[in-house]
Amino acid sequence: MTRDPVERIGKVFALLSAFICLIPLPLLLAVATTSVWQQGPWSGGFTLKWLQAGWEAVSPHAWFSVQLALQVLLLNTMVGFPAAWVLARSRFRGRQVLMSLTMLPLAIPGIAIALGLLLAYPTWKANGWLLIGGHLLYTLPFWVGTLTPALSQPHLQELEAVGMTLGTNTWKRLVFITLPQIRGALLAAAIIVLTLSLGEFNVSFFLFTPLNKTLPVDLYSAYITGRLEVAAARTVWFLLFVIPAAVAIESLGGAKVGQA
Repeated sequence: MTRDPVERIGKVFALLSAFICLIPLPLLLAVATTSVWQQGPWSGGFTLKWLQAGWEAVSPHAWFSVQLALQVLLLNTMVGFPAAWVLARSRFRGRQVLMSLTMLPLAIPGIAIALGLLLAYPTWKANGWLLIGGHLLYTLPFWVGTLTPALSQPHLQELEAVGMTLGTNTWKRLVFITLPQIRGALLAAAIIVLTLSLGEFNVSFFLFTPLNKTLPVDLYSAYITGRLEVAAARTVWFLLFVIPAAVAIESLGGAKVGQA
């Protein structure tokens, strides 16, 4: 069978794109393990001192970013799950407008979101609420966009109807029928939210405080003011946080997670 030429060209470009994205990783590791990068790769021998210094510098911001991402995930669950349920199960006037409004943050630059929050709630920056709100606005469309198709599945609604005829109440149907059936979409949505929150920079840069600095903001400061080797080492640690989540998303179906 003759292979489709379009498919063949697509695979070539996919491999080329993967190569372009992955080639900086070995270079990053080389910089992070070289004593003086300006003198060439591994000049003076192989060293782990920059990775050790990078972890000591980045760990407080990394753990803060993880805590922030978990808080944002909790808020997405509290706000986004009911929103996705309404959009998936209800047919009402203005539903399409509401769906568009839910996705609106994707069309607004993060800088604009951050400045808008600062102007509207200037006193909330110091206690960190603005940072949480900015991350919530940034991640909520992905949470809702992933769960809405899953909750809209006719097969799921048929199972819920069967459960209703057998006398199960709303909470039992949710726990024993709905959630198990959409567990793939839930897990994918959670991973997406965590990954986006960990890597978000634009909103964080305008809303962070010295006591609430996220990992991407710290990386930016390292590249602007610090040694290149230390900045590279911090980036290595950052990638160790986000790459496993990206791999997990792909293992769940990649672009199909929204249809889980």
